[in-house]
Order: sequence, then C-alpha cells, then structure tokens
Amino acid sequence: MNSIDSAKFKAKKSNKQLLFNIIKVKEYLNKKKVWDHGYIKYSAIKKMIAHITKLKRTYIVRKIFLLLLDDNFFSKKQNGKLRSYHYKMHDPNLPNIESKSITISFT
Repeated sequence: MNSIDSAKFKAKKSNKQLLFNIIKVKEYLNKKKVWDHGYIKYSAIKKMIAHITKLKRTYIVRKIFLLLLDDNFFSKKQNGKLRSYHYKMHDPNLPNIESKSITISFT
C-alpha cells in the first residue's frame, strides 16, 4: 500500500470516528435536556463534548461543535460584545412548524 492509499484509509477511519462521536454527543445532550439551560457559552459546550468523547485535542472538539452548529443543532446569539456568542440547543421534541401566510385578494 503506498502512502496515498494509506492516507485515504486513515481519513476514512477518522471520518467514521468523527461521525460516531457526533452521534454520541447528540444522544448525550438530548438525554441531559441541555435546551432547558437556555443560552450558554462555548466553553461549557466544549467541556461537555470533551467529557462525552474523552478527547483532549481542542481542534477535534471544535470541529465536532462546528459540525453540530452547521447542522442547526444549536442556534447562536451574539452577546453584547463584538465577537462573543452564546449558543442554545434546539429542543428536538418541538415540531418544526413553518408559518406561511397566504394573501387572497378579491377583485
């Protein structure tokens, strides 16, 4: 196996592990009902993800968080400061209802 093939194998293996960790984080946060806590800092979420996955590398923990954020698992709200945010987990038990208004005009 040459170096390119081994690099692809390692990448596939790490992607599987990353997906496994994301599923584990989602299940744990749902079990703990994190949405009841309201908006919380990234540092608290980072500690939870590190605790759940047993990972020490902050790069991977941040990557997991960003994937969850892109998946709309969290919503973010800007704090009073320029680059400061708080994050809130969406309640999975609430239905996703999109309200659309229809305007009918009679002429």
